[in-house]
Amino acid sequence: MNDRFTGYHKARLEACPNRFFLACVILVLSMALLMSAALAGHNTFKKEWQFAAEARV
Repeated sequence: MNDRFTGYHKARLEACPNRFFLACVILVLSMALLMSAALAGHNTFKKEWQFAAEARV
């Protein structure tokens, strides 16, 4: 009876780093997505500003 619980806890401990690794991967990917979206928006804003400045000249 005690072996069953030992196996259960062992399986939980072995699964824990995988979950942590998956959470880290998801966090890094979401940060990369947000940074790329911010960079694209910044570049678009800079180009619009440049076109507006050229139109005034």
